[in-house]
Amino acid sequence: MRKVVVPWLPSVYRGRTTWAITLYPFVFVIKSKKDDPGVLAHEMVHIRQVEAMGIIPFYWNYVANSAFRRSVEAEGYARQREVENA
Repeated sequence: MRKVVVPWLPSVYRGRTTWAITLYPFVFVIKSKKDDPGVLAHEMVHIRQVEAMGIIPFYWNYVANSAFRRSVEAEGYARQREVENA
């Protein structure tokens, strides 16, 4: 993972803050969360998913298939909760 710390990130959803975005091999993360183990663990899940599936298939499905997107995000949030609750 190549972490890039940024001052802000755009959000797809109104009223929600995006803390990090994985654009393989980079993880863009807002400054206030740059060392947050839960957020970084969540993004590492996406790094591994991209490596397993391939860049184009992963991002194509992420954008075009809402069930796929929910599935990969659920896996990321599950890992994030594991780290936060450890």
